[in-house]
Amino acid sequence: MPTAPCQHPGATRLSAIERSDGIGRIVIEADRLDSTNRRLVELGRAGAGHGTILIARDQTAGRGKGERGWFSAPDGSLCLSVLVRTGRGLREAAQLPLLAAVALREAILAETGVAAGVKWPNDLLAGGRKICGILAEAACDGDGDLDFVVIGMGINLAIPEAGFPENLRQGAVSLATLSGRPVDRDGLVASLAMLLDGWVKRWEGQGLPAFAEAWTAHALHLGHVVRLTDGDEDICATLIGLAADGALRICDAAGTVRDVHSGEIQSGETGLFPPVAPIPSQLPKTRIGAFS
Repeated sequence: MPTAPCQHPGATRLSAIERSDGIGRIVIEADRLDSTNRRLVELGRAGAGHGTILIARDQTAGRGKGERGWFSAPDGSLCLSVLVRTGRGLREAAQLPLLAAVALREAILAETGVAAGVKWPNDLLAGGRKICGILAEAACDGDGDLDFVVIGMGINLAIPEAGFPENLRQGAVSLATLSGRPVDRDGLVASLAMLLDGWVKRWEGQGLPAFAEAWTAHALHLGHVVRLTDGDEDICATLIGLAADGALRICDAAGTVRDVHSGEIQSGETGLFPPVAPIPSQLPKTRIGAFS
């Protein structure tokens, strides 16, 4: 495995926060990258090991849900990706964005005191405003079997209110604004690495039940009626919780319980929540594919 798996100028090892094993064993920071996910997939193809973390101080082409871009600001955002090699299969690996949300929520609470809610499948919100988005991508081998997963996280660390684009100001907020104090970036990364490592190990042994209770305890909109677009169908339904594969389980107006693997969801009260990204029920065996 490369000891310094990044060819970009200014890339360094953050040895002070690296762990002895597991997630965070290697932590690399680059001054400027197009996408931490894209670059870490390349490093994974080159042999980077389980638990490698790649951080960009500035990310120029970060991606959000679907084809949307992800806004970030130099030193105001925490843009990082984590490489996970797992013995579980491709379909089960689609649960990793849910697991990552649980770990990141705990790390943010520990480091900043901000208590976030988890929005299926891959967002953290506080006071109805987004503080983090998660994008996981699978890399498969030549036979279409899972090789590794890269989990990308974009966290609004210290972007001032006026620093967001005008169209995002009502829907996004930074941890520094919420906590009223500066956020220790390295402390947050170290806490996330430790917590994510523990959750991944439990998930390896138990699957989704390992973290489903923790996810549900902090999930937003459970028991509430929302407007949901599932394909071409526009429905109102009550959110029940997670299905066995990480899909969203709902009860529609006719009383039918069903699982939703993709769609757009909005709060029934305000209609202002951003849409939920798709999680396919059967992940395609491609060389690289987005989970969320």
